[in-house]
Amino acid sequence: MRRAWNWLLAILIGGWLPVLLIAWWWTSSADSTDPFFPPLSQIWEQFKLNWIWQYWGVHVMPTLENLAAGFILAAAIGILLGVLVGSAPTAARYIEPLVDFFRSIPPIALVPVFILILGLDASMRIASIAFAASFPILLSTIEGVRSTNVVLLDTATTFRLTRAQVLWRVRYPNALPTVFAGLQVGFQIAFIVAIASEILGAGFGIGAFTQMSTDSFMILDAWTGVLLLGILGYLLNILFDIVERLSLRWYVGQKRLA
Repeated sequence: MRRAWNWLLAILIGGWLPVLLIAWWWTSSADSTDPFFPPLSQIWEQFKLNWIWQYWGVHVMPTLENLAAGFILAAAIGILLGVLVGSAPTAARYIEPLVDFFRSIPPIALVPVFILILGLDASMRIASIAFAASFPILLSTIEGVRSTNVVLLDTATTFRLTRAQVLWRVRYPNALPTVFAGLQVGFQIAFIVAIASEILGAGFGIGAFTQMSTDSFMILDAWTGVLLLGILGYLLNILFDIVERLSLRWYVGQKRLA
């Protein structure tokens, strides 16, 4: 209970800057007559109308579903391939040059290619997200598996563990903190690509809604889309942090003891 309270207190302390910025935005825009920068009070009223009652199922759920599917696919590909490459030097010689080539291409630049190949349905967005997010996960997994402590490997040899046992009981657990670092970066990239893929080619989703509102000069609606993206990104990062802390409780405790 004490740890949960300390963690919640850390989040509240860390949120002082967003709260301060929102307060400044609210007061400084109160008398605004600029149609492109309306008062935050008006944006908030429109936000409640759009995202609490009207468009949640139409635009928010498709974005979250595509994000979840693409990120899970990226995590599966990145971790499995990363464990293989990190533990097998022969496989690394063939796979790493391809990884270095494709990860140097900006993910957003490949969205039109996925549109050309897969069309404008959800499969295009899921494939774009998975492709973009898999590389940081893959690279962090490779690094984590390769950096396994030599003492641990020697101990595993002494106990005559098989290669598969060494891989899943020694190398992979040892790599988990590094893997989660890659998952966090990959998740942030996945969120960006999810919105970008909707802007470039979709009829549904938060990105598509924001783009259509902008094109139609529905400025209040466009601002509510931007505000929702900021709130969702913040909440999803908190959720990811909770999952990471629960999955790496042994590692967090070990760091505290050190």
